[in-house]
Amino acid sequence: MYTTFDSVKIRLVNKVQFQAVPDEVADGELPNSLLEQLIRDAETEIEMKLRSRYAVPFSSITNGTFCGLPDHTKRAIRKVVDLQAVLFIMGTDFGRGTHITAEGYVDQDAIRLKNEINTLLGMDAEGSDRDRYRFSPPLDDLMLAPTNSEADDGFKGMLINTDANTHGAEIFAEEHINNPSQSYLSRPLPRGGY
Repeated sequence: MYTTFDSVKIRLVNKVQFQAVPDEVADGELPNSLLEQLIRDAETEIEMKLRSRYAVPFSSITNGTFCGLPDHTKRAIRKVVDLQAVLFIMGTDFGRGTHITAEGYVDQDAIRLKNEINTLLGMDAEGSDRDRYRFSPPLDDLMLAPTNSEADDGFKGMLINTDANTHGAEIFAEEHINNPSQSYLSRPLPRGGY
């Protein structure tokens, strides 16, 4: 749905042997049926990882289909699905019957996938070492999750209350917004004016 066999296979050249003859599976080959299942599992996994920000299944705001998304948005989704599929395939099939393991490849791709997922969730890496992220706007024309559609405008995570109030946002609202005697409009302006 979000990717193709060929898109995943090209990432696994010289690492996995794929089924060469449609009705026959030779020793050491990954059957097409298992490949298809692993790709579908990867698509589901990516939907689960991104569902806090984007509506599932991924679709265009404009026309309601995945195919209607801008090319760069489809490529961003395809890339993370491909990486997840590679991780699933390497975990099940890489080096089967030999002493070779996929740990080095899997670890490297897992880090890359995590970074890509964070980017798609809007958490830019700047400040991540301090557990502070700068949130970026969502992908172009990709429908947002119902729980996120009102809030995700690219300013997620910005501070609303900047007056150094130590009592909490609700106290600030009660004292400064709901109480006209405490509002900014009723306070003296500089030079003694009102």
